Formats: sequence, structure tokens, C-alpha cells
Amino acid sequence: MTANGFAPLIRDRAFGRLWFIQASTQVGGNMSLYALTILVFATTRSNAAVSALVMSFLIPTILLSAVAGVLVDRLDVRWALIVPNAIRTLLTVGLAAAGANVAALLVLNLGISLTTVVLTPAEGSMIPRIVPKPQLQAAMGIFNLTLQASFAIGFAFLGPLLVTVAGPSVVLGVVAVFYAAATAVTLQLPSAPPIATDRADVRRKTVQRAVRDLVGQLRDGLVAIGGNREVARPLAHLALAASLVGVVGVLGPSLASSLGLDPQRLIVLVLPLGLGVVAGVFAVNRFGAALPRRRAAEGGLVAFGLLAAAIAAIAAIAAAGGSSGLPLIPLVAVLAFVAGSAYATTLVSAQTALFENMAADVRGRVFGVLASIVSAASLIPILIAGPLADATSAPWVVAITAACVLAITAWSALLFGPLTRE
Repeated sequence: MTANGFAPLIRDRAFGRLWFIQASTQVGGNMSLYALTILVFATTRSNAAVSALVMSFLIPTILLSAVAGVLVDRLDVRWALIVPNAIRTLLTVGLAAAGANVAALLVLNLGISLTTVVLTPAEGSMIPRIVPKPQLQAAMGIFNLTLQASFAIGFAFLGPLLVTVAGPSVVLGVVAVFYAAATAVTLQLPSAPPIATDRADVRRKTVQRAVRDLVGQLRDGLVAIGGNREVARPLAHLALAASLVGVVGVLGPSLASSLGLDPQRLIVLVLPLGLGVVAGVFAVNRFGAALPRRRAAEGGLVAFGLLAAAIAAIAAIAAAGGSSGLPLIPLVAVLAFVAGSAYATTLVSAQTALFENMAADVRGRVFGVLASIVSAASLIPILIAGPLADATSAPWVVAITAACVLAITAWSALLFGPLTRE
């Protein structure tokens, strides 16, 4: 292992503490999302209520991420980690105690989402404070790998397993323990005061600067997209994939019910999906270099859309009583695994294409805004999916979403500009 590799970082106590904070909170957050999804649907049997839950996760990120990043720059980063983590721990204890009170669950979860908006840029700001510059790339690699793995561990494995064994409220109690441990570790991080400046001027102009920086960053993001199809195309691919996976996530408990499963047994479908995502990431990293980024992303979207439509069709047949004793659950589990691999193919390929085709001097400023744009683009389908599924059925809504994704992907493949720089 070289001096710039992973081993020196893992041995560094300050970095190890920050990594523990990220891992415990990311895994805990995904466990919480799964448990809350099951709890809200089992209590209300309303897809619209699940949509409201997911929106309480997304809306603060979309609206406040850029402003939160500006504010974090004005604070001691250590305290920007300590205080939100402590608040989030207390709110999660409230979630565990709220039981089936859906209104309380939504309000408390919105508060947790607001703390997360501050924590995300604070974690990112702490990395260069404790990691030497030659090791920054390795540090970011560890953090990005942890971010991807936390979904498979928290949402697709630990969350479903503990919900099945002990129930959603117990899972939320476990998550509160994870957050409490992270809070305790933040107290051991080194102080990271803001860069010296005129504090009176900062206090007077913080809000104005936050708004101005938000507008400037948004303008940079739009300029980077406008007129550059090699940036706009992978961004569209990411938005499409996020929209479809968001709709499937919102309607997952309802799809499980259509298949004759108790919502708390959603692990039968979620675990294969998560394993498929992990397998897809490894496959793209191993074999993806031989494939054009654009075609790999489009191929993954086509496969994901077709597989989602197939799962929806099977659920509709089962709900209508037309399965005739066929082993539908194993079939859907296999389809979910392949769908997860297809989703990962699109995700990795589109993100790589975006990175390769974006001008180096705007990457740092624009990526956060682009992430907000992707989240905002996926919000509308998620917002509509729940109420529409209540009015019709979950399988129909998933099938309609998949058809829209396939149609836009076909437009991207056939009409959206020449295949260049791939």
C-alpha cells in the first residue's frame, strides 16, 4: 500500500472517527427510511402518506443544501457536526416513541431531514481539515464507497431484517443508538474554526451571502448544462433513474401487498434489489471500460424500465387472482436483482460521463447544484405516485412510470444529439 493509499487513512484516528460518524449515520438513515416506509404504509394503507414521508426527506435537501453549505463555512465545523447530530438523536428517540402516530412521524422526520442538510456539507468540510492534501482522493474514495454501501447495508439488509424480526419502532430505537454513538464521537474531533474574517460583517451579511451564493451556484449549474449535451444527457439519465427508483420505493409496500406479502416482508423484494445494485457496481467497474458511457447508461435504463414494468405486471396479475399457483415471489425476486444491477449500471455510467464531460474549473461548484436538480426532477413523479396509486393501483403507476422512462430513454438514444466524446 502506497503512502497515498487507504491504509494510512484507516490508521489515522481523526479520519477513523469521521468515517465512523459517516458510516453509522448513513446506515442508520437508510434503516430509518425503510422502517418509516413500512410503518406509515402499515398504519394508513395509503400510498399518498408514503409519498409525503419521502417528500419530508427530499424537500429540505432540494431547497436548503446550497444555503446550508454557505452557513457551515461560517461556523466551527466540529460544532456544526455536534449540535445537529445531538438534535437528530433526540428526534429519532421521538420517532421510536411515536408508534403509529403518522402526523408525529412526519413532523419529527422533517426535523431530522433539516439537521441532515447541515450535516452533509459539515462532513465534507471536515475531511480536508483532518486529511493531508495528497490523501484527499483516497479519503473521498472511502467516503463515496461508504455512501453507496450504506444503502445495501441499511435499506436492503439490516432495516428489512430487523423490521421482520422486531418491528419498525424497535428499528428506529436502534437507529437512535447509532446516532447517539456518532454524536459521542463528534465530541472527539478536532476543532475546525471558520477562516478568519470580520465576524461583525459575517453576522450582518450571512443571509444575504447565502442567497447570493445560492443564485450564483444555480446559475453556474444551468450554464454548465445549457448548450452542452454531453452534460445534459447523463444528467437526464440520472434524473430518470432516480424518478423510477423513487416511485418503486414509495409504492414498494403496496406492490408487496399486491403479491400477497405482508408489507413487513418487503425484504423478499428489497434485499435482491440491493444485492443487484452492489453486483451492478462491481460489474461496471470491472467491465464498463469497454462500453461507451452513454450507451451503457441508456441500456441500463431500458433494462430497468422493462424489468420494473414486468414486476408491475406480475403484481397486477397476482392482485387479480390470476397467478394460478405460479411461484411469483421467486420470479419477482430474480427480476428485482437484475433490475438493481441495471439501475447501478445507469448510475455509475451516467455519473462517470458527467464527471468526464464537465469542465474541471466548475466541478466543485456545480456538482452540489446538479444533485439538487436531479432530486427536484425526481420529486414530481414521487409526489404524484402515491395519490395516483390510491386512485388506481400501485402496479399501474409503476408501469406508467416505466413506460415514460422508456420513451424518454428512446428519445435520448435516437434523437438527442450525436454520440461524441465517449
